[in-house]
Amino acid sequence: MATNIAALLGAVILLIVVVALLYSVFGKSLAAGTYTAAIQLTDPPTVPAGTQQLLVSYSSVQVHVSGSNSTSGWVTASGSGTINLMALQNTSQTIAKASVAANSTINIVRFNITSAKITINGTTYNVSSPNSRVTVSVTGAEKINSSSAVLVDFHPSVNVHGSGSATTYLLVPAASAIVISSNSTVSINTNIGSTEPISENIKAKLGVGVGAGIAAGVNASINATLPVSANATYGSTVSVQDGQRISNFMAQNISYASNTVSGLIYVQYPVAATLGSETTLHIGDTVGYACDGTEAKLTEIYANNTAVFTHLTTSTRGGCPI
Repeated sequence: MATNIAALLGAVILLIVVVALLYSVFGKSLAAGTYTAAIQLTDPPTVPAGTQQLLVSYSSVQVHVSGSNSTSGWVTASGSGTINLMALQNTSQTIAKASVAANSTINIVRFNITSAKITINGTTYNVSSPNSRVTVSVTGAEKINSSSAVLVDFHPSVNVHGSGSATTYLLVPAASAIVISSNSTVSINTNIGSTEPISENIKAKLGVGVGAGIAAGVNASINATLPVSANATYGSTVSVQDGQRISNFMAQNISYASNTVSGLIYVQYPVAATLGSETTLHIGDTVGYACDGTEAKLTEIYANNTAVFTHLTTSTRGGCPI
């Protein structure tokens, strides 16, 4: 009897060890129907000559998830720290991980830049950023599985202003993102800080269909767009959810509780801006332009965090500044 009990205890302990090992290696949640997706960063920065390292501290990593049952929302990922972007050429590093439902898609990644420093010819300088929030649209709609990761190609530029003791350095973020999966040529590690080489297949995928992506939180190629068309019927409505764009505004956080919609708005005239500004809309606020027929007013916010915009112009009026 004692022998049987000892054997049973030994089997239970072995099972626990095996499950823990599988979890640490594959990052799959023990909860049914959820997976742990790694958020990885790679980078070819544009920096001044003589740059030895570019340290960027980040926090508040989040992913926007769309589920198979038409649900969507932001999921906070675990992970923060400081990363040397100069060490990530042809290499990816896991910066965070998020638990998401099986068969869902991740269409946006965002994080905060809390500080940055650049070392040039042995001297370290502080680097400022015009926008601390970086928001990246994920190209494609690949479903997340047990071996998926979101790879963010973060390629900022460091611009130099002034000279001598008055020299300042400005970090202008730009990024694009894709979903990758582990296979014979791609290895994914959910341990924060782990690094992996970028395969030629992944390099090709980053270079096809990704485009310029987004700069300093401004989406240049949003997958889920709901533009207000010129000459649309006056009074017609468009429903928008987080991660969708209407005219020159991309919604990021629709809140029924506060009756507001936060997001990014970017000027189109006289020259289309490559940097967007964070803004918060209230009921009655407008986006777009009357001159090109894209003006719309925020008229309602539903309990499921869906915002409704109403078209305001009957036709393209012309006369947009150039």
